[in-house]
Amino acid sequence: MRSIETAGPDDLDEVLALLNGVASWLMSRGIRQWAIGFTAEKMAPIIERGELYVVRENGAAIATVTVSTDGDADFWTTEERAEPARYVAKLATAREYSGQGLGALLLRWAVDLGSRQGAQWVRLDAWRTNYQLHDFYRKAGWSHLRTVELEHRRSGALFQHPAVSDPEARSALPVASQ
Repeated sequence: MRSIETAGPDDLDEVLALLNGVASWLMSRGIRQWAIGFTAEKMAPIIERGELYVVRENGAAIATVTVSTDGDADFWTTEERAEPARYVAKLATAREYSGQGLGALLLRWAVDLGSRQGAQWVRLDAWRTNYQLHDFYRKAGWSHLRTVELEHRRSGALFQHPAVSDPEARSALPVASQ
């Protein structure tokens, strides 16, 4: 059975393996989105803030996502960051679960989480040139707002979705008893 839980310090190694595994797969396809990779120094503070979630199946970490209250000032305007919103990042699914709809379900779960937390919007920024990923977000019901091009950033395709309740996604990814 699948469940979702807030990641704790003991989950760090599994989360790093999952994210870096997806980063390697992206690189093998010529997509440099996560070329730098993920480190304990980068991910531990996110876990400490309670912003990282892990999907488990039979005890194994099979997907992860970060949901934060902080919008990146490089991309989101002051007015947008003042709105009640949640920001999705680092969504990754273990490759052996690819094509099963888990990523789309996790996005729906994040939209539902935003709703439960009182957000108006759930937002994300994507790699500007990963058009296949843009199409994935659009098919999942996300709206492309604009693309921000900054010399020092490769991300900047901005998407948002209204934060709405999704009991089906919530029941498909129940919170694990911790």
